Amino acid sequence: MEVRARTENHPAAAWVNLDHIRENFRAIRSYAGTRAVIPVLKADGYGHGAIPVAQALEPLGVAMFAVAYVEEGIRLRQGGIEAPILVLTGFAPEQVHDLSEFRLTPVISTPEQIGTLQALPHDEDRPRLAVHVKVDTGMSRLGFSIRELEPAIHHLEDLESVRIEGLMTHLASADEDELATSRHLDVFEEAIIRLETLGIRPALIHAANSAGLAFPRPSHSAVRPGLLLYGIRPRPLSPELMVRPAMELKARVALVKTVASGTPVSYGGRFVASGETRIATINAGYADGIPRSDRMREQGFVKYGPVRLKVAGAVCMDLTMLDASDADDLVAGDQVTVFGETPSVWELAEWAGTNPWQVLTGIGPRVPRRYIGS
Repeated sequence: MEVRARTENHPAAAWVNLDHIRENFRAIRSYAGTRAVIPVLKADGYGHGAIPVAQALEPLGVAMFAVAYVEEGIRLRQGGIEAPILVLTGFAPEQVHDLSEFRLTPVISTPEQIGTLQALPHDEDRPRLAVHVKVDTGMSRLGFSIRELEPAIHHLEDLESVRIEGLMTHLASADEDELATSRHLDVFEEAIIRLETLGIRPALIHAANSAGLAFPRPSHSAVRPGLLLYGIRPRPLSPELMVRPAMELKARVALVKTVASGTPVSYGGRFVASGETRIATINAGYADGIPRSDRMREQGFVKYGPVRLKVAGAVCMDLTMLDASDADDLVAGDQVTVFGETPSVWELAEWAGTNPWQVLTGIGPRVPRRYIGS
């Protein structure tokens, strides 16, 4: 029997604004023009909650949703999602029958996956399994090279239980290297032409992630936004459209105390009070999405209303201490904002020496997601 913990009184929470996600989707769809939009919901919707996000977007007419793994697609189906679901990283051999049972569309990236699909029986009463074929255009991760593509297509065409619905690639540097991205897209264009010479023109041809939206190609018929959907623009390259952050991480103050000059705070005592200092302890740490790093300790802050409260010492797993000397009215039970508009997810990422993707997906499961918007 599954046991579910009650989280309604947990002292930290990630507040997710579904209306912002809807607005971001509409902005992306407008920017994409005639290209279909495939929202990416992997890693539990980048930490926002895949099922609530999908439920908010499905009525707006998405082309399909994208997840990383089969089990993520199954959870969406169990959550009532009916739209097509693309599984980006493929599938394990033992999951091949789950693809047809749960109406999942796998991305085919390896010869072994093609071999596994032979286990799918051809059934005249059931539609053929739609698949998307991935081309490696420079990521050197998953996918077929240009040289390998034609044999792979021939093998798939021989399978009576399968139909090729899509062709895709993934851009390795769209957020930072325009020249490299153009080279990747040129390779992908060659792949599209090769399929056309075989008489194959997939309905969905897609390469653009969030940053890749800024590099449209007329041959592409779909885009796959991830980070932009959640209101965070990639850096330094990003398409020219406005989005709003959908998540705020907040935590409750557990204790406020005054310590004397020379008092060390937190593990290792690396913060030492330079004078009499008010220290506030909040119920959130690195298990809840607050990075533990030297830069976080030196530059990081949270917001209490308009006041910045600097991090005081090392971030702990469950708790973080703050210098609350400039917030005379702060008391136990008050809430502070770990990130939202300010500080932003990008600021936390820079303090941690990482990126917003890792910050958003690093918010632990014990932090409840609370939803704003219908």
